[in-house]
Amino acid sequence: MSDRPEDGSAQRITSVWSARSWSRFILMIVATVFASIVYVNGAHPAWAVALTLGLAALTAVLGVVTRVIPDDRESHWLLAFGALVVLALGLVAWGGPEWAVNVAWATSAAGWSRRKQRKPLILGIGAVTGLLVLAHGADAGQAVILTASVLLIGMFSAQARRSAELIDELRDTRRELARLAVLEERNRIARDLHDLVGHSLSVVAVKTELARRLLPIDKERTDAELKDIDATVRRALSEVRQAVTSYRQPTLAAELSSAVQAAEAAGIVCTVRAPDTWDLPVPVEGLLAWTVREGITNVLRHSGASSCVITVSADPPVSVEVADDGSGAPDGGHPGNGLIGLSERARALGGSLTVGRRDGGGFLLRVEAPKETR
Repeated sequence: MSDRPEDGSAQRITSVWSARSWSRFILMIVATVFASIVYVNGAHPAWAVALTLGLAALTAVLGVVTRVIPDDRESHWLLAFGALVVLALGLVAWGGPEWAVNVAWATSAAGWSRRKQRKPLILGIGAVTGLLVLAHGADAGQAVILTASVLLIGMFSAQARRSAELIDELRDTRRELARLAVLEERNRIARDLHDLVGHSLSVVAVKTELARRLLPIDKERTDAELKDIDATVRRALSEVRQAVTSYRQPTLAAELSSAVQAAEAAGIVCTVRAPDTWDLPVPVEGLLAWTVREGITNVLRHSGASSCVITVSADPPVSVEVADDGSGAPDGGHPGNGLIGLSERARALGGSLTVGRRDGGGFLLRVEAPKETR
């Protein structure tokens, strides 16, 4: 089992939270610009306006910096975060209630941090913001609204951080499960080969030694022992071949997953309709898995389709169907080796293969087989 690229679901979750993170940056920049416009329109000296706008810009820069500082550089983060809190709250104390929205840079940075105290930090910064707004003579309703906006952005940031951590944990867990699955499969193969070959080789070694000793004194018995050695070796070879065939048998779940990934990579929308679980004999599941593989291969190579549907039925007789909206193989074309081999596999299990154009357009590949092998 190889380490596959990240699942589409995990990538979509990551992209969603990344988009939300950048959207919060945009909203906070807009809030800073709005506060700047309000402040500029007030009756303030030019030097005060220049100083305040410079501090506001520095606050925004520190807000972005605290977001991108690596987690292993905690001292750098603490320094930047401390300066950010002082600047954000200082702007409220200096410039007035309109700068309260700028404190969201500080609560967002606190929410994104890995520190366990991030929620108390958010609440503390929000409480100080509310007190400063009230100290400037704002009414209670205005103070509540401004404080709530600051707290909400901080809480959303904390939620985004937790989601990012869960995604990282999920990826690590999947990698570890894949590693353990590979290790378990290797151990299983080692056990099977030991059980199959170890016993037979031990018998061959014993009988070879016995034949060597009997050769000078009893040729008839020596000939019998050599025949036993030949039969043992042939039986061991047959068992090894059966084991290798079993190892090479594809699984239906793996082929369905691979089919969806291959179709998506080719820009084809692939829908799978299958039961949550199925209990099928190994040969039957192998036939359905080979059908999915052959079907999706034909869709990718020949169909020119934009979508396909894979339908699996685990009720007797079991079946799998690959249908697309493309053109399929040219009329009068001979079936390829893959379809011929698939037909032979199906007949060997008492099943059947159906392939051809669908009513209404598109191409269909269907294999049906009894649930119990004969």
